[in-house]
Amino acid sequence: MKIIENIYNKCPIIIQNSLVSLYGLELQIMRHGKIFGNICKEIRPHLTWDIGEIEEYQIRELKKIIHTAVNYTDYYGELFKRTKLSVSDIKTLDDLEKIPILNKEEIRKNPTRFINKKYKISKLYKVYTTGTTGTPLEIYCDHTVRKANYAFYQRFLEMGGIDYKKKRITIGGRVIVPHGQNRPPFWRYSFFQKNLLFSSYHIERRNILAFVHKMKDFEPHYIDAYPSSLFALANYINELGINCLNITDGITTSAETLYSEQRDLIERTFGTKILDQYGAAEMCVFIGQCKNGSYHIHPDFAIVEFVNTDGMKAEPGEKAEIICTGFINHIMPLIRYRIGDEGVLSKDKCTCGCNFPVLEKIEGRSDDVIITPDGKKIGRLSPVLKGFPVKEAQYIQDEIESIRVIIVKAEGFKQKDESEIKRELAKRVGTKIKINVEYTEKIERGPGGKYKNVISRINKKNNVYAKRIKNDD
Repeated sequence: MKIIENIYNKCPIIIQNSLVSLYGLELQIMRHGKIFGNICKEIRPHLTWDIGEIEEYQIRELKKIIHTAVNYTDYYGELFKRTKLSVSDIKTLDDLEKIPILNKEEIRKNPTRFINKKYKISKLYKVYTTGTTGTPLEIYCDHTVRKANYAFYQRFLEMGGIDYKKKRITIGGRVIVPHGQNRPPFWRYSFFQKNLLFSSYHIERRNILAFVHKMKDFEPHYIDAYPSSLFALANYINELGINCLNITDGITTSAETLYSEQRDLIERTFGTKILDQYGAAEMCVFIGQCKNGSYHIHPDFAIVEFVNTDGMKAEPGEKAEIICTGFINHIMPLIRYRIGDEGVLSKDKCTCGCNFPVLEKIEGRSDDVIITPDGKKIGRLSPVLKGFPVKEAQYIQDEIESIRVIIVKAEGFKQKDESEIKRELAKRVGTKIKINVEYTEKIERGPGGKYKNVISRINKKNNVYAKRIKNDD
């Protein structure tokens, strides 16, 4: 890969565009070829299902995936023997709780034990998670599974009135412009996808006019972006006083937690609503916003459970872990998989008319929290900076006694703001943790170009901290 990257970087831009277009054509065929349209037609009517139809479908698909997992994978075959379960024991959705929860480490140790033995590994696609909280997982699937995955994404776009066949701008984690390039164009064009790819790594104040001029010239139907990348772009646009209202018909975001302050600024800047989507490389959960702004859990994609800290089924309104059982990947079935994120199930139905369950909010990764010396776990720290002239910030905890706050200043930032930020943060994490503020021009992205608001290395670095907290209790 390094050799290919070096060759690509040395090519003229016209050749880079051609290579990006050829790769885009390959993706287009892989994602949207042949049976893709049939899958789309099959799942569209599900949006009008009543509660009974949804439950009936889930039970039927659950039985199928359990049968496949137990009979054709080493892991689940051994698990059911060890726990003295049989396929016939799983008759209802409540019976799913009889199966132990699956942790990432089990997959990481030996992913091939989860692969359906009816398929040759050499013939399968291998997909990697971004590994933002550890070593990436290897996920296996085939062309049918990948097309099914994108068919659900297509349905999500349709729910928001977006046509994926029209022109779009993508701002993500792919390196498509060499890091050393300091003059436009900071984008490359994928011809067959009608997709203009912006380099998120070149979103800096000095480059913003070039980005904006290209956006206005291209006239995208929609923008598909990581929240942090589009937020950074919107910040600079506002700082420079540029009018970008109605530059696009729609915006979709995914791959990161979309914070309320990010949504507010982006929607104000572009004059259109964001449709946010939550999914995973493991293909075991799909959640997306409808036109009304509700986060719908797509129950024909997976069964999504909400489990509280006591290991029990959480009530609506209660913050809980998200546990997933996917339906579409019969190549590598994952049952009761702890994905590592938290959310709050809503008790309300959406007025859009779709009976799919509604998620009140996604809390983000369960292990992206600050751990205080007295054992408290503090997440969702982005509200700390509300009202302060800060473009971006990141909270890093390397030691239990201290936090580093990495800040990208906005115009008007003063020394007193640092003291106020420390005071606001101390309200949440307490006074026993030392708060150190550092400044930077740009916050580095993690694997896949993703931005993390909170990084805690406590449990990864030294389990003594966790043991000490436990003993003190």
